[in-house]
Amino acid sequence: MKFLTKINRNYLFLFSAMLLVISFSTYFVLKTIIRENLRENLILKESFIKKQIAENKAIPEVKPFIEIILLKGKMSMNKQFKEVTLFNAREDEEEVYVEYSDIIQVNNTFYLIKIREASVESEDLAISIAIVIFTLLLIAFGITYFITKRLNKTIWHRFEYNLKEIENFNFRENKSIQLRSSNIDEFDRLNQVVNNLTDKLKKDFLSLKEFTENASHEIQSPLTIASLNLEETLQQELSEQAFKKVVTAINAIQRLTVLNQNLLLLTKIENNQFAASDFIVLNELIETKIQEFDPLTREKNIKIEFIIQSGFRVKMNQHLAGILINNLLSNAVNHNVNNGLIRITADQNKITICNTGTPNELTGETIFNRFVKGNPKSYGLGLAIVKQICDTHQLEIHYSKNEFHCFTINQIAGIS
Repeated sequence: MKFLTKINRNYLFLFSAMLLVISFSTYFVLKTIIRENLRENLILKESFIKKQIAENKAIPEVKPFIEIILLKGKMSMNKQFKEVTLFNAREDEEEVYVEYSDIIQVNNTFYLIKIREASVESEDLAISIAIVIFTLLLIAFGITYFITKRLNKTIWHRFEYNLKEIENFNFRENKSIQLRSSNIDEFDRLNQVVNNLTDKLKKDFLSLKEFTENASHEIQSPLTIASLNLEETLQQELSEQAFKKVVTAINAIQRLTVLNQNLLLLTKIENNQFAASDFIVLNELIETKIQEFDPLTREKNIKIEFIIQSGFRVKMNQHLAGILINNLLSNAVNHNVNNGLIRITADQNKITICNTGTPNELTGETIFNRFVKGNPKSYGLGLAIVKQICDTHQLEIHYSKNEFHCFTINQIAGIS
């Protein structure tokens, strides 16, 4: 979840809760105030009724709102309020009233008075006021929410821009990262830290690349000299034990030579030393490579199915294209089983190379890492080279396994 989305969501939850609490609190407070005011009005009406009886010696009675009963003797009772339900002839329905009862004395005469007032009206008033307040608060919170959301987007716009710059930053392009100032101290401090960090990492990266390339070149000459000397030694008369040791040493040097050449190739690909100047139809290259692998596939009795729907055309270096297909086919043969199958499909958007084989623990995230190998005889660099070639030629490669082990190359930039 994005930071702004989380802030806006928390803001929305907070103000929704506040809106509900304020609205319900307002309703209950208003209801209490109106109820107390209603009781005060009923007590005030009692004094008016008492005064009218004393002055006019008449009993005012308006049912069901005022009911007065003349008592025969002296009586007393505590004042009380209660809710009663009575039939309202005018409205032709039963209504709830707040009833105030008391016994009053006027000129030595005692009266039981009952004064009532409809509670529905006070309830409706409280609800109406609460709804009005709820609506006004909702509008205010809504306006505040959208204004805040807009302001947040404006404030965070340059942060989003800088974040994309960091995501797209690539050491291989040999360009400095360009971050925009936001006039916010914390963000500008972050920009400064990121700039310093990327500059240092870029220097370390370039130094490491230079070291790797120079080391590979420097190592190649001693390896060649050692291999030639050992081959010359084989021409001499040696004991069987010495002969085996020399052969073992030559095999080790040859393996180290191939490993060094692969590392040197990776460095050159990373440095973009191969110009992508040719349009190549990869399925035509695959057909050529299948013929080259024919002795190996016949040795393991591997069947190859090649299904061409249309040509997969991409602009890339001819030499790297050959290495790409060669490494994928080599992987499909070397990690296959006897009497296995290689199935290749090609169309204008993708090429898929699948092979039967034994289960492994490699995943799409680990299989392209350097020195990760499913076969002890492997150098662990073939698929790393494949991945590097794809990355530098606007290609995507994915690995999946189910019944088959499959490598799929997608063209992520439309090239025709």
